[in-house]
Amino acid sequence: MAQFRRAARLDPLEVSEILTIGAKAAEMKRQGAPVIILGAGEPDFDTPQHIKDAAAAAMQAGETKYTALGGTLELRRAVQAKFKRDNGLDYALDEITAGTGAKEILFDAFMASLNPGDEVIVPTPYWTSYSDIIRIAGGEPVLVPCGSETGFRLTAAQLEAAITPCTRWLLLNSPSNPAGAGYSAADYKPLLEVLLRHPDVWLMADDMYEHITYGGFEFATPAQVEPRLKDRVLTINGVSKAYAMTGWRLGYAGGPKDLIDAMKVVQSQSTSHPSSVSQAAAAA
Repeated sequence: MAQFRRAARLDPLEVSEILTIGAKAAEMKRQGAPVIILGAGEPDFDTPQHIKDAAAAAMQAGETKYTALGGTLELRRAVQAKFKRDNGLDYALDEITAGTGAKEILFDAFMASLNPGDEVIVPTPYWTSYSDIIRIAGGEPVLVPCGSETGFRLTAAQLEAAITPCTRWLLLNSPSNPAGAGYSAADYKPLLEVLLRHPDVWLMADDMYEHITYGGFEFATPAQVEPRLKDRVLTINGVSKAYAMTGWRLGYAGGPKDLIDAMKVVQSQSTSHPSSVSQAAAAA
């Protein structure tokens, strides 16, 4: 009987550690163990009722068919309004896309932009999926340790030292999973000054935890802090954390049209679009 031959691109990879930890903890909980599951970023409240009602209304109205690639017009208008309201960012509708979770947005962006050997700078501690997604897309994660002495935040000196001729992206997650560190506008400015000196390096901002902040921290996002970089920043967010919609699988992003168009090529040959019902719920 023939042996299965796994693709070489998967050689250094296994199933997401976060999902493995979550499955083990859930099984322990089913067996009666007093387990608190800290693996996944899962809000401890339910999806608000008006969002559930919008999903139910969409189903009753027959909104259960294929939608436009990258999201319905209603959803993209809602995302456009959110970026303007919360972040002072103006994106045209063709500069916005939605995917099956922010994880798909990350995957599509890296698949659309990385060539073999391209490097992505990732401050650590970091969400474990980042490095594996980068590797699947053919890139090389450059992991920069950021310890307690810097508040678990990347410094301008560290960023400058990590940039090489192969650097394609800097990936920043604020507030951070798992460190909890947040970059204020003042924290971002020295990093963005470095990027202004390196015009070939793009910035991916994972803002998923934007609305889960404590202690008077004021959220900022890079394209808002330094508008001169907006044409090479992909601003990523979603509804999983802010609205307790992890299972609905809906992420979105705003960025330069050429990048968004390339991401749609990848998406068109994978998921096509997020669930139509999830899109209606997210728009609400």
